[in-house]
Amino acid sequence: MKNWQRIARMSLAVPLLALGLAACGDSDAESTSPEASAAAEAAPDPVTTPPTEITITTPLEAPPEPGKTFFWLQCELPICGKIGTGVEAAVDAAGWNYENIVFKATDPGGAIESAIQQSPDVIGITGIPSAAIEAQLASAAEAGIPVVTCSPGPEDPSPETYAAICSQTTQPDGENLALWAIKDSSGGANIVTVTIPSFPSLQTTVDGVHKMVDEHCADCSADELELTVEDLAGGQVASKLVAYLQSNPDTNYVLFNFADLEIGVPEALQAAGFEDKVKLIGNGGGPQQFEALVEGGGMDAAWVAYPSLYSGWQMVDAALRLVDGGTLPDGYHEEMESLPTYIVDTPEAAEALAPSYDFAGPAGYEEQFTELWQLN
Repeated sequence: MKNWQRIARMSLAVPLLALGLAACGDSDAESTSPEASAAAEAAPDPVTTPPTEITITTPLEAPPEPGKTFFWLQCELPICGKIGTGVEAAVDAAGWNYENIVFKATDPGGAIESAIQQSPDVIGITGIPSAAIEAQLASAAEAGIPVVTCSPGPEDPSPETYAAICSQTTQPDGENLALWAIKDSSGGANIVTVTIPSFPSLQTTVDGVHKMVDEHCADCSADELELTVEDLAGGQVASKLVAYLQSNPDTNYVLFNFADLEIGVPEALQAAGFEDKVKLIGNGGGPQQFEALVEGGGMDAAWVAYPSLYSGWQMVDAALRLVDGGTLPDGYHEEMESLPTYIVDTPEAAEALAPSYDFAGPAGYEEQFTELWQLN
């Protein structure tokens, strides 16, 4: 079984760990030099303001022809359901028909085959590398059905694989989080990114962290705690992170490459004596992280807000352009390369996301899309 299959099947309810381990060292023991503080001050400011505009700029030449069918293939994870909500809303706004099935993580290829049998106009799926479903994507292309996706990892679109790809990289999120830590520490950030290297899409976040540390903070450091899918599924993240921090006592920022990696961690770090020694930051924050920021007094300090509903609208936008042999405008994939995100780092900013404590997308994104579609 491939790693991407395992992660989709795993239970996300990692048990809380009560680790009675003694912390060692003190990350705040050394102050930063005047030169480091000056460099941090001169570094670009992180983006902490919600985006207000969608990234796609070219309008359709005419309103979409109604009655077409978008077939959404939804994985079993909660995030796929959230994206699907965005897909359905966008399809409805365009005057198309929405069909969907929830597929087993072990058989995304079978899901595409089932969709092809229904002869839809466009198929949408997310999070699956094209190499895992190469034969089925070729069958869809042969049938004249474009397949659109988000977040399959770094790869280029093509008529034989994915005809359109959104969120190819999260490097801007890694850059933004690193800049936040550099500024917050006055140039003394020692960051460890908790990640699963078997997923290429996660590496782009790591690349962004290193890029900003290398460019803007000579006294900072960036390292990785590389875990496996089995570590996450087996509830081993917290214990391995505690062991890492004990061996690397200068670490003062723990960056999680996605929010599920933090489940159970704050409790374990508090039990191990790290509560006042490290700050928790990360990509793709959700209710757990944002509610913690509202409550205050905890270890969560800054989380990137991920617009899952918006990504569904992006896939439908691509579908409207590709249907019936259509093409995408020049520069389109560059506009879709990364999602419009920002860092939430105050109780007020987190409270603004209530009651869902989730970020749907730029304010008024639905109207901005329908204006591009000549429907307003």
